[in-house]
Amino acid sequence: MNCNEIIFSKKILLKEGALYKIFPASIEISGNHIHKVTKLSLESYQESLSKEKHLKKVTIHDFGDRLITPSFINSHTHIAMNFFRSFFNTNSKPNNLIEDIFYKAESLLTPSDVRAFSRIGAFENILNGNGLIWDHYYYGEEIAKACLETGIGAVIAPTLQDISGPGVAICRKMLDETYKIHSNHLYENSGIYAAFGPHATDTVSESLWKEILEGSKELNIPIHAHIAQSYEEINRIYKKHKTTPIQFLNSLGILKNPSSNLFIHGIYLNKKDFKLLQSKNNALVFCPFSQMIFQFPANIIDWYKNKLKWFVATDCVASNDSMNLQKELKMVSGFPSLQNTFSNHLNLIEKYTQKNKTLFLKEKSNIKKIQIKFADSSFLLNKVFEGPGTFHNHFKAGIIQQGALANLNIWDLNHPSMWPSDNIPRNLSMGDTTGAIYNMMICGKWISNNGNFIQSILESDIYKMSLKEANDRLRYLLKKI
Repeated sequence: MNCNEIIFSKKILLKEGALYKIFPASIEISGNHIHKVTKLSLESYQESLSKEKHLKKVTIHDFGDRLITPSFINSHTHIAMNFFRSFFNTNSKPNNLIEDIFYKAESLLTPSDVRAFSRIGAFENILNGNGLIWDHYYYGEEIAKACLETGIGAVIAPTLQDISGPGVAICRKMLDETYKIHSNHLYENSGIYAAFGPHATDTVSESLWKEILEGSKELNIPIHAHIAQSYEEINRIYKKHKTTPIQFLNSLGILKNPSSNLFIHGIYLNKKDFKLLQSKNNALVFCPFSQMIFQFPANIIDWYKNKLKWFVATDCVASNDSMNLQKELKMVSGFPSLQNTFSNHLNLIEKYTQKNKTLFLKEKSNIKKIQIKFADSSFLLNKVFEGPGTFHNHFKAGIIQQGALANLNIWDLNHPSMWPSDNIPRNLSMGDTTGAIYNMMICGKWISNNGNFIQSILESDIYKMSLKEANDRLRYLLKKI
């Protein structure tokens, strides 16, 4: 396998055991993958760089003291749903955001609308340092085309519904599109892959769930679905099957799927559900700010205590207005402290007794142990790097190692958001540092110009064309609603 280019930096974020650490190193790129990673000492750095420059066999990039990390992975998005920003105001608080607002507008979308809106959503992800997304929406092939046009990597799950929702009429078409995306080598070479996308347990029939399971096994690709995300869902499933959404899926054999399941939200789970989800092939996705808007946040402390695999994502801008994963990580980090806020033992303030004091301090001590874990930078970064990046059986990403997709962020450590740079993992997990992105590589291709990351994208012809079409289509869509 021939190397196309070699990237050098004195500061590359590599995984060592469970920790992310900084090393001088070189990264050899071959096609859309990382071919080789070589750790260097500061002493051997210049020697190795000079040797490769002298050989003149491949393109050399010397980023010196600039930081190189994997690109972030946004493990649950609906990038075409950015148009919903036009719908909300301070008074829009429906009982069920998905059914009361989303469905009505989505029933009017055309495939070309989805492609146009998806391009803008893809650019928004790129500008937030996300090199790969797991997207779930109607007209999956149009989303795949939008991702190809913008350069972002993706796992596309065309939304499947056959009981209710805007996707019922196009359900078979979306199932066919899943197979087409999977078999398209142009997509695969550009870092675009497929997953099966059943919408939710109450919008997909038993027969379709079983068909999806067989397809997932056949293609060896994941199932990506919303699970236990609303009261209405669990109420419908209980009335029909006398069980929870998770236990319903277990009865169909879904939880034993060898090709893995990515379950989104998991807000309503009980102890039996936790036990069933403990298989390594099942993972949950937490979208904190989104969940606070359309329901309430899932209890990720229970996820942690029950040793469940879970990742962090943004969901759609319709329910949190941002594709910035760093703000989601900060919410995760502070989540355990909310237990103190709502603790019954805060009646210590009302009645200061020795018993209340002892109970309060004991509970506070127990919570502190979880707080320390949740605030650990490597723990947080894994939720948006290697965790979701190694969950699909056809690729690995989110890590700088041989065989992984060449998805890299280059960071300017002189940017004020990265200063001081003596604890880089914490800067990345707890900061707002996307303004410090110097350049970005996705699937072996540079996305912008060095040092002009944002403006070179916004001033590109593809972005200007995408923005104009999206604006035109949105104006027309709003007239129809």
